[in-house]
Amino acid sequence: MPTINNSSPNKKSIWPKLITFSLILLTIAIAVSLLPRGFSQDLSVIGQGTNAVVLVHDSNILQSADTMVAMNAVRDDFDDRIAFIIADLNTPDGRQFADSHGLGPVALAFFASNGDRLQVLYNEQTAESLRKNLNTMFNYNN
Repeated sequence: MPTINNSSPNKKSIWPKLITFSLILLTIAIAVSLLPRGFSQDLSVIGQGTNAVVLVHDSNILQSADTMVAMNAVRDDFDDRIAFIIADLNTPDGRQFADSHGLGPVALAFFASNGDRLQVLYNEQTAESLRKNLNTMFNYNN
């Protein structure tokens, strides 16, 4: 008597597809988690109890982008103590903020928790120089 094979040659296992799909989802999740977070543009937090650093950003100026990179590099170290904010000159709120404070493009303005402006820097910032300025400006001992 011939042996009957119950498995159909057209019936394929779903496991390879499921594993491949899971690996693709995992890769996408990791890639998204590694993307830099955006910066807040909520200027109303100045003077609300948290120290703040505001970059007057102009996307046409390379130094402005370099300062954003430096801010992104250090903000995880200070995120619980300092609000990192962008005042984009290409938006009405950003332009109004810069004009009302007399700030030009690439200005990096430091504000105390009560809203007092402590200092404004226009020189190029690296992650190390910004970290040093934040520690000095806000009296942190990092």
